[in-house]
Amino acid sequence: MNKLFTIALIALSTSIFAQDQVAKEVLDKLSTTTKSYKNMTVSFDFILENKSQDISETQSGLLVLEGDNFRLEIEEQTIINDGESQWVYLADMNEVQIMEHDPEDEMMSPNKLFTIYEEGYKYTYIGASSEKGKRLQLIDLFPEESGEFMKIKLSVDAAKNQIHSITMHDKHGGTYTYLVKSFKSNTEVKPFTFNSSEFPNVEVIDLR
Repeated sequence: MNKLFTIALIALSTSIFAQDQVAKEVLDKLSTTTKSYKNMTVSFDFILENKSQDISETQSGLLVLEGDNFRLEIEEQTIINDGESQWVYLADMNEVQIMEHDPEDEMMSPNKLFTIYEEGYKYTYIGASSEKGKRLQLIDLFPEESGEFMKIKLSVDAAKNQIHSITMHDKHGGTYTYLVKSFKSNTEVKPFTFNSSEFPNVEVIDLR
């Protein structure tokens, strides 16, 4: 019995190691591809769900990334960051708030979303699936230290080595999913600053 248990344990350990190796290979390819882009423009759906609180919401958005700079447009809000300052424009109030960029602020900042897997997480390969003709590779990430999120699920387009979706699970039963609808790279993008002349009578609140 002990010999059978030992054999089963070795087989399980070998299987887990193999899964981790596959996950590493997928993530390495994803990282190499992502870093090869000068910039990225991503159209996405953001889906917030919490069954215990009966919450299910979907918003569409656009994210432009170039290095540490980003422009995020979602619903009635636009956030622009040039690495030094950050502008938050609220369309319903025609108001923009300006604050200093804090590089230590919130790990889930949009400019880090597509590289979150690179540090601070353990990973395991779950398997592959098919969706609308795409072959997707599924990987679970688990934080090495306790934080806001318990687990992050990555879905990677195997043919393009691009993220297809990211789902984050928090400690309160909430899930936050970013589902990529379209992806462009190395295009001409607008400067990462807020041009007040494009917003007549905008109220500027400078918090720097």
